[in-house]
Amino acid sequence: MLDTNEHERACEGEATERPREATPVSELTPRELGMRGEDIAAAYLERHGWAVLERNWRCDFGEVDIVAREDGRGSDVVLLEVKTRLALGERADVMPELAVDRAKRDRYRMLALCYVVAHPEVETVRFDVIAINVVREGGARLRHLSGAFSLDS
Repeated sequence: MLDTNEHERACEGEATERPREATPVSELTPRELGMRGEDIAAAYLERHGWAVLERNWRCDFGEVDIVAREDGRGSDVVLLEVKTRLALGERADVMPELAVDRAKRDRYRMLALCYVVAHPEVETVRFDVIAINVVREGGARLRHLSGAFSLDS
């Protein structure tokens, strides 16, 4: 289970606009919903002064959804896993962040090592999770869990 007790920073209630795509959210495939969630997360980070360095960065161990810097500069990077779920009607209490299980955290640790090897200027890496509940057409609730896990936890 994901430990979020003192590391969770709630950023709920921020309105998010649905991109001008005709497909209703209830008809999106899981992949399309995930891509829409990553778009929402990247826009959220940029609105809050973050520099999004890369999206869908890949190496042999998998993919990082978003690589960013919190202050937009410096040598510290944050690897962000974005989890998006439909939370319509009776599903309003779904918690996407719980999908970041031990295997996903272990994979992100390997991805961090690959990223540092590929980018030797990086001094430290932090792992965040952005959980998005799509609550209605054109509306989503976002939670940003800063420091959701570490290299050794």
